[in-house]
Amino acid sequence: MPLSSYNGQCVRIVDAQGDSYDGQCRWFPADHCLRTFGWREEALQVGDRLFYLSNIQSVRELSGPPELWKSRRQHFMRLAPGPFSAMKSGRKTVELRLWDEKRRQLKAGDVICFACSDGGAETLRVQVTELLRFPTFAELYRSVPPEDMGYEPGAPASPEDMNIYYSPGEQARWGVVGIRVERI
Repeated sequence: MPLSSYNGQCVRIVDAQGDSYDGQCRWFPADHCLRTFGWREEALQVGDRLFYLSNIQSVRELSGPPELWKSRRQHFMRLAPGPFSAMKSGRKTVELRLWDEKRRQLKAGDVICFACSDGGAETLRVQVTELLRFPTFAELYRSVPPEDMGYEPGAPASPEDMNIYYSPGEQARWGVVGIRVERI
């Protein structure tokens, strides 16, 4: 299917690296890309990202209410199988991350598409309801119930659990965030 047929549609683009991006897209012909961006190849734009044809692995139209894809900023993140399953079941409502450059783009009302890092194609969509910023995971763990972070009721919860994902140096440099979400 020609890229021009996706103009104005709500799509999922998978780039050459395997990362997915969702949202309403805009098509640019090769001549426009050459004049505007200096590269003669047709492209699709989703949000602030431009995807040239040679860097697109796949494109497909998304189902669901169009207003969901048109009115909210979309973000993509991966989750390990355990946290993915806990979020899918509704048990996990707070995702823990560094407050790095990527997460600083998040706002309440944005949509996150989580993909399970097991290599499968399953995804999960959530809406950001609140951002809980803290200097350290220790402070975050004192403020958020362990069950909200995906721990089984009564299971031990320790901020050191986050050291397998982020080094203490990264945590000190960026600070941390609890991303409170709800399934959509």
